[in-house]
Amino acid sequence: MPGGSITYEVTLEPDAEILGEFEAWLEYHVDDMLALPGFTGATIHKGENPETGAALRIVRYELRDRAALQRYLDEYAPRMRAEALSRFKDRFRASRRIVHEGRDAALTDARPCPNCSELLWGQYCAQCGQRSRVRMITFWELVKDAGDLLASIDSRLWRTLGLLMFRPGRLTLDYLQGKRARFVPPVRLFIASTIVFFFIATLNTRFEFGGDPAVVFDDQWEGPASQSEPLEQGGEAGTTEPPAVPVGPQLNLGGVTLDGACDIDYSFAPAWLERVLPMERAVEICERITVDQGRSFARTLLGNVPAMMFLFLPLMGVVMKLAYPLSGRYYAEHLLFLVHYHSFFFLLNIGVIVLRWAGELAAPGALPIGLVATVAYVYLPVYLFRAMQVVYRQGFFATSFKYALLGIAYLVALVFTLLGLVLYTALTL
Repeated sequence: MPGGSITYEVTLEPDAEILGEFEAWLEYHVDDMLALPGFTGATIHKGENPETGAALRIVRYELRDRAALQRYLDEYAPRMRAEALSRFKDRFRASRRIVHEGRDAALTDARPCPNCSELLWGQYCAQCGQRSRVRMITFWELVKDAGDLLASIDSRLWRTLGLLMFRPGRLTLDYLQGKRARFVPPVRLFIASTIVFFFIATLNTRFEFGGDPAVVFDDQWEGPASQSEPLEQGGEAGTTEPPAVPVGPQLNLGGVTLDGACDIDYSFAPAWLERVLPMERAVEICERITVDQGRSFARTLLGNVPAMMFLFLPLMGVVMKLAYPLSGRYYAEHLLFLVHYHSFFFLLNIGVIVLRWAGELAAPGALPIGLVATVAYVYLPVYLFRAMQVVYRQGFFATSFKYALLGIAYLVALVFTLLGLVLYTALTL
């Protein structure tokens, strides 16, 4: 008997009335099967009975070896079969068979796969899925590959967004239970939502600061408007000699000149701050910020927020770990919960901003944008509370207590990380 991998094939014939429900259940059932020891993969095929025309669903499970299959048949098969019988009773038929390793009889010269070195018995490698031919691919094959990739991403993307936006905590719970292949990976989702949000935020005119962009430095006095007009200080009537003015640049903001606009007082500052940010450097940064009324500083600050989130989330993961010490979950699982929640946060804000733009362009004042935004932001804390209940399986009062602790810790951590971000942005401006 061969000692290598083995295929366990299950052919299912559900009644036509339950076909849709049966297919939905089958996906979750296959995921549960793959979580059992010894299973290495599975494929679901659609077919039909040639005699009756009834729809068939054929699942081919790959197992590590015959011993793994025998263990499944002895320990797990009764329970897995009972689950299907209790749900659908006698409304489906099932047959099973074991398929050993085979080969394509028409292939005369088997060769190793150029990608993984597995022996090839057909057009595609059974180990990694790569096509056997190694000639240079054409442009149209590249286009087809891109189309297949986009179609695959689209399917996973909409399934992921549906759970993430409208079923709090369900995406995290499914991922923790091992149902992962059908969803966009959490870190990729978080990075994509963060990039899109801050890109849209930089385009949003509401992030602009100040009203008059005409900000200039006056480094030379221009004299009075009329030379026949007497001067009030520093000269006689009819002369063009400038009055005595303070040395240094004067900041002109919309016609108002400010002398000494960056007079910084360090008397109450901690000693470490003066070491990190000397007075001369602080004055220089202040002058750069006030030149354009803080626009450059705000844009740079906004651009640094994504980097801050990669420090902020691990810190909050520690807080979640401390808040649920008896949950039996690892630190990475708490971090996953936060990654999904903040992905939801960014996506919700993207939706609000885009909706505001659409309202202003299509029908200004006609759409209740303010009401929609208010409902969305009320949904944020409600979503978090419900997600905590779903993932951590605790009651209302226990979740409320943890929710309050998380809110306090979140606020404290956010204040300190934002202060650090402001200081870092100022030092690198």
